[in-house]
Amino acid sequence: MSKIGTLDLNVIVFQIGKQNFAFSLDNVKEIIKVPSITPVPLTKSHVAGLINLRGDVIPVLNLREKYRIESYIKSEDARIIIIEKNNVKIGMLVDKVLNISSIDQSQVNECKVTTLEEVKAVIKQKEEDKLITFIDTDKILEENLELSVFQKINIESSISETDETEQKVLKQERYILVQIDGQNYALNIANIQEIIRFSDFSTVPSESDDVLGIINLRNEIIPIINIQKLLKAESKEIDDETKIIIAYNSGFKFGFIVDKILSVISVNEYEIKPLPTIANYKDIFTGTIKSDERMFIILSINKIFEKVSSAIYEEIKNQGEEALEMLKTSDEKQVVLFEINNQKFAIDIQKVKEINRIPSIVKVPNEKVYLKGIANLRGDIIAIIDLGILLYGGETQINDSSRVIIVELRGERFGILAKKVLSVSKVSAENIIEVDNSIENDQMKEKLSNLDIKYIKAIIKHNDDLIIQIDPEIILDE
Repeated sequence: MSKIGTLDLNVIVFQIGKQNFAFSLDNVKEIIKVPSITPVPLTKSHVAGLINLRGDVIPVLNLREKYRIESYIKSEDARIIIIEKNNVKIGMLVDKVLNISSIDQSQVNECKVTTLEEVKAVIKQKEEDKLITFIDTDKILEENLELSVFQKINIESSISETDETEQKVLKQERYILVQIDGQNYALNIANIQEIIRFSDFSTVPSESDDVLGIINLRNEIIPIINIQKLLKAESKEIDDETKIIIAYNSGFKFGFIVDKILSVISVNEYEIKPLPTIANYKDIFTGTIKSDERMFIILSINKIFEKVSSAIYEEIKNQGEEALEMLKTSDEKQVVLFEINNQKFAIDIQKVKEINRIPSIVKVPNEKVYLKGIANLRGDIIAIIDLGILLYGGETQINDSSRVIIVELRGERFGILAKKVLSVSKVSAENIIEVDNSIENDQMKEKLSNLDIKYIKAIIKHNDDLIIQIDPEIILDE
């Protein structure tokens, strides 16, 4: 697995059918559109055939067939992920490449329910509902080593021709392709520490607009630079594709916002073309590369750092303690907001394991009417609780939008029925009011008047609304 520092894995996440999978980025050479594939007779059923990639003959595996998901149906989103180790290359045919992610190792769980050696782990992304199956590409390469016979053509060719052009082919570098304000750029992966989902950053007082603000990444303060200013680009509205690139240079980490991650490619040195002279900004561009008939301008992380280094130094020097204090005092918490019988509730996201569609519930004879029954969640037997009965004495209304929120505490899991899950939201500590019997606010008293208060942890002020935060610890004790 690919480690970033001691904490993270850099992975490429892709889709086959309705399932999500991931490879370590270590062995990924590039991602290409599906070219013409030549079938090979008398091979394993999951061997799709051979492709010609810039003169290299590469075998391609059909992962749908290998994992018996469904037969492969060609679509515009389909891609081949080229992996390489010890000069052996194999292509992996997938339905869609989703993203490149940095995964905390605490999210990686050993997979013990399969006999396939290459299925090493299951990843649970904190921001997503779906589980990701982590595939060990080393094992796939070992299993299909006999396919390397097709690459003898490539090896013999490289030995027989020793001209300068062929030697240059060996000098390859990997690039992450990104988009900023509709323009395509390439970043050398050697300078990238990790890629994270966009999260709100804290603005800090500064005389320079080269730094937008700071984020707290695992208790490390990272400045977010204004790359849009450097590129004279417009800032795009934030959406699910927006990412923050964490770069590293001269002992410092800094981040910048990109609108979209497009792909990862390997590039031969001779394929990098010089850029025509561009006034003012030529020094942060180091050339151009082509992928899928599109031109990408290479951004130099080193040169970008030089441009904004004084602002970064000043930020760390003058705002370090103040920024840390700002992050501490803001003390934002994330909560899952959901609805039961037209009342909004919240639960601390740290207690939420996942959110699922309501599974088949098996009723179990018991005296507790709020216990609706049990459900089988991927082999775990989970108790399902109707919070409406527990709080109001009335059943939760269920429809197609209803979900079950899986809570995990002290090694135990249980599910809470929700008529609708509304969102995951951040709330500041100052808007969270702990509940006790001495509440004097009339509006809050009315909110709690017909509820069993012992299950209520706090009242949250959120967008001019009062939301009841439940205490799952008390529910578990019950």
